[in-house]
Amino acid sequence: MKRLILLLLITTLTTTLWAQTSVNENYSSKYNQKKFYFSGWGEPNKNATKEEQLETLKKWSEAGITDLLPSVGVERLKELIDLGSNYDVKIHAWHWMMNVGGSEECRENPEWYSVNALGQSCRDFHPYVNYYNFLSPFSEGAREYIKKGVREKAQIEGLASVHFDYIRYVDVILGNNLQKKYPYKGGKLKQDRILDEYDFGYHPNARRQYKDIFGIDPMELEDRAENPAWQQFRMNAITSLVNECVEICHEEGTAASAAVFPFPQLAREYVRQDWAHWNLDYFFPMIYKKDHDGNMGWVGFATKEGVRDMEEGKHLFTGILVGDYGDNLEDFEKAIHLAHDNGARGITFFTINSLTDKHLEIIKKYNKKFNQ
Repeated sequence: MKRLILLLLITTLTTTLWAQTSVNENYSSKYNQKKFYFSGWGEPNKNATKEEQLETLKKWSEAGITDLLPSVGVERLKELIDLGSNYDVKIHAWHWMMNVGGSEECRENPEWYSVNALGQSCRDFHPYVNYYNFLSPFSEGAREYIKKGVREKAQIEGLASVHFDYIRYVDVILGNNLQKKYPYKGGKLKQDRILDEYDFGYHPNARRQYKDIFGIDPMELEDRAENPAWQQFRMNAITSLVNECVEICHEEGTAASAAVFPFPQLAREYVRQDWAHWNLDYFFPMIYKKDHDGNMGWVGFATKEGVRDMEEGKHLFTGILVGDYGDNLEDFEKAIHLAHDNGARGITFFTINSLTDKHLEIIKKYNKKFNQ
């Protein structure tokens, strides 16, 4: 009898693992038909007529754009899926996660919000910009709220993926170029050390759980800002939430993707985002070179670092900010080359609507070149 039970347990475990592997392989295979893909965050003008929107989709599709990532509601997503099907353009649901802006439901639950090292709640203290209202991954109520939103999007028929964004903490450190844009105590912001105002993750539950493991409240750590265990502990809370949301997406029959910071080491240091350990199907690192005073080499370097740290079988799409290139079409072309040559599955443009006809001609050229 014991042997039979053991065999049944082994069979069940094997079947579960096989099913999980099959699901992941199925999502991966959706981006194996071409060698290199082009996509963009955004959508056609929703105020345009249906015919005008179809004309826009046709123009993008003919250039080689296969995927759009719009930040819209459920009904608009359904509409875009229907429109996109005319030209084989897949639609992903660009979905904000930890940053909830002015959500009334969240504001009614102050215990859901992230807390910084000064004890300030992100419900009432807005670091950097007014719409920065981050929830805490240590709040069960906040986690359930986030998972509920993911499931709502994941249930949409024909969706390519639920695309997680703001799945991180408030920026501990901004890119060097971004720091120049924000004042700080009557002067310019200079983050040459970790400042308490921007060091988040001190939710009461986080402090309590950390103390249960390590025997000390993280507020009492001498090296609190730099302590590696405290940093990793907070990152793990985001990772577990991501992986639970990935499971929800797979349960509902869709893939999971995310906009992440440029490469794993930078993501860990700047926003406590350990995305190399996430169970996502697709990764979209935002490799915006000017934010970090980077040159063209930044695009290739960040792409290579991300591809290196991903699990085998996952796909990475290099995100580039079209505005970084202005009228420099030569560098725009070079960015596409660098992403391709360093192992990306494709390029994603922020935003799709910022692409001019000249950009589209370049995309069309490389779509043909890379996918012959």
